[in-house]
Amino acid sequence: MLRPQLRLGCLCMQKRTFVSSPTDVITVLTSGLEALHSTTPLTWWMIIPMATITFRTMFTLPIAILQRRRTQRQAQLTPLVQAMGPILRLKLAQRATSAKALESQQQSPEAKMIGGQAAGLSYEQIMVLSSKERRRRQKKLYKDHNCQMWKNLILPGVQIPLWIAMSATFRDLTGWTDITSNPMDPALTTEGFLWVSDLTLSDPLAILPIVLGTLALTNVEWNAKTYSLQNTHVRRSLRITPLESILNISRFGTVFLMAIATQAPSGLALYWISSNAFSLIQNMVLDRYIPMRYQEQERWSGREAPEGSRPLASRPERE
Repeated sequence: MLRPQLRLGCLCMQKRTFVSSPTDVITVLTSGLEALHSTTPLTWWMIIPMATITFRTMFTLPIAILQRRRTQRQAQLTPLVQAMGPILRLKLAQRATSAKALESQQQSPEAKMIGGQAAGLSYEQIMVLSSKERRRRQKKLYKDHNCQMWKNLILPGVQIPLWIAMSATFRDLTGWTDITSNPMDPALTTEGFLWVSDLTLSDPLAILPIVLGTLALTNVEWNAKTYSLQNTHVRRSLRITPLESILNISRFGTVFLMAIATQAPSGLALYWISSNAFSLIQNMVLDRYIPMRYQEQERWSGREAPEGSRPLASRPERE
């Protein structure tokens, strides 16, 4: 019996794929800003900071508020996490001591084998085991309170791509580098401000790069101060922490950004200044109303004590 041969071309299923490349995103942003400029009486030096504030408020501000709430919960759990280490080390040391005593009393080989595993723990092994157990319990504790550490990466995961996309958009608009083959808006050459009349050229007085570097460095140092207040435990090592490494890289990045701003168009430098100013004001406001550092609960509630109640302890009277 002859079997019909199936043609492979008939078995191939056609699928539609929708690809959104970074170039498409930049094209949409560029077209949107040009449409806003053509339909409103706003000039370009007004549109650039307004667009920065709008996008940052829509995309990064809500995430920053949620992250501050999570960081607050982490800070409130910090005393409990720090107390786990000594307790776990004490329990392991007691177990090792009890195992040594049990090993000397029991004569059976099974008891000696079980006791020998705990009795053979050295100081270094106790420290390693207690650290592993503390990290495991910390992860579970943060998960129970919905403040996992990995969620702290959501804000930079949104903020960094937004900053790159907006920088590429204004670089395309000012004609510094041709990305999407869109023509440069001629109005950018005349709608400047004060000493900067042409937003497509770099600042002739280098004032914008200096302002940018000052804001960026102030923002970095403000964040360093905020995180240092959050860290309540005593430092026991001179080794640089990952947070300190990130802060040092940010400081060097500030100098590098200033050097680029001296050659970049003034419109692009204006966006960088607006973004750093927004970040600085945002951090100041959040530190005021949603502080990141740990705050102990007040023991005095301000309410009157019920009738018949007595203080737990009375102060001795001075003679």
